[in-house]
Amino acid sequence: MLTVLPIQSKDEQKELCSLCGAEYDIESFCYRADDGDFIGICQFKFENGIGYIKNLSYAPNMDDTEAMIIMLRATMSFMHRCGLETSVLENDCMPENLRNMSGYIKNSDGIYSVDLKKFYGHCH
Repeated sequence: MLTVLPIQSKDEQKELCSLCGAEYDIESFCYRADDGDFIGICQFKFENGIGYIKNLSYAPNMDDTEAMIIMLRATMSFMHRCGLETSVLENDCMPENLRNMSGYIKNSDGIYSVDLKKFYGHCH
């Protein structure tokens, strides 16, 4: 069974970032996905009322696209529940195939973002 859980320890977050080849950001929150095996991480942060996806990174030898998208949706849902209206992808924060399935749209400035209020239909 797939689980997506917040990482409570910064030491664990740092270790898993290293394992996934992701740059560790001490200021970011982080989720991990597991299904009996470690699948990957999603680091994210809030700044000035906007949610930023720092990275969505697979664990070595993993390629569970569905699990990674579910983890991204859990992150987006958390952002929405915290009252954020917009989420933005940082440059090259995830593989292209995940970005194409993410729901984020490239704006005229070349930034991928999503309006969380529209995405979640104004529900709380």
